[in-house]
Amino acid sequence: MKKILIPVDGSVASEKAAKKAVEIGKLINAELTFVTVVNTPTEDKYSYFGMNVEHAFIANCEEMLKNLIREETKMLDILVRNLNCDDLMTTKRVVVGKPSVEILKIATDEKFDLIVMGRRGLSNMERIFIGSITQKVISQAPCPVMVVNG
Repeated sequence: MKKILIPVDGSVASEKAAKKAVEIGKLINAELTFVTVVNTPTEDKYSYFGMNVEHAFIANCEEMLKNLIREETKMLDILVRNLNCDDLMTTKRVVVGKPSVEILKIATDEKFDLIVMGRRGLSNMERIFIGSITQKVISQAPCPVMVVNG
């Protein structure tokens, strides 16, 4: 059975990519894995808001991570529920780490046949034509990558 990995982040582009992945999955009877990656909290996120980095980071890192995982899980559940993929085997995963690294690790370790993802995500650090996470995945993926415009 063919396996399709679908990284999503709640952006319009990732939702469109998820819909396209479901269409492809139905055509080839593929197994679909939806994944969202929670960025590991870093001191940079705190210092951006002018907080006392050391104290706030140590005190709130674990709680912040739990909240991020909870929110991303909710987003993923809603997205998959709204897609018509009842006839397909689907898996939902929330992982913690650097998005491009985690996507590539899953694709490689679990031998996916295709990655379907949006051109740009929710990142503030978007490139002009293609998102930096998407670009990293395209350049290092162990399988074909389909990029869907938002």
